Amino acid sequence: MFLGDGGEFLIGPEEERWDLVMIIPQSSAQSFLAFSSHQEYMAGIGHRTAAIEDSRLLPMTELPIS
Repeated sequence: MFLGDGGEFLIGPEEERWDLVMIIPQSSAQSFLAFSSHQEYMAGIGHRTAAIEDSRLLPMTELPIS
């Protein structure tokens, strides 16, 4: 649904940089929840949880989706 070029946060940790942002639709709630049993996805859960626990504002530039 969305592909964006990230960069420096307007609000957020100065030492972090998000190069790419994606918003991807899920086909169903079951499909979304199935990620919790996917080993590779769960390996990075700490990063995603940290993004929820603190506030961040990341300006993005939309990129074309091929």
